[in-house]
Amino acid sequence: MYDPTVPVPDRDSAPYWGALAQGRFEIQHCLDCGRWSWPPRPICSKCQGDNLEWRAPSGKGEVHSWVRLHRPVFPALKDLVPFKIVAVRLDEEADILIPGRLLGDPDIKQGTRVRAVPVKKTDEVGELLWELDE
Repeated sequence: MYDPTVPVPDRDSAPYWGALAQGRFEIQHCLDCGRWSWPPRPICSKCQGDNLEWRAPSGKGEVHSWVRLHRPVFPALKDLVPFKIVAVRLDEEADILIPGRLLGDPDIKQGTRVRAVPVKKTDEVGELLWELDE
């Protein structure tokens, strides 16, 4: 049965989802220019080089923006609402925003400090959650 809460990896994103399933938060890092790259792709978003590796950033950053969902978009989400989806600016790379669901329903504002929480969904796919970094 289709579960809309489980992402479907593609060629470029499979290592990202797989790392989350194993409890690791990793994104691409360019060995040529040193930039962290998001979303996953075959070339660096800055220098267009293809010398990329998967690396673990600190997993910490700040909330740039968010949306609070009050109604489930899919029946599979009915037990989660209300919840917030946040776009997080990582400490390592100010030019990228990484989305994920915020654990709990705390009051937040732009600049709220958060940390990554990888959670296994299946053997091949994980989910990136964020929690307050207190």
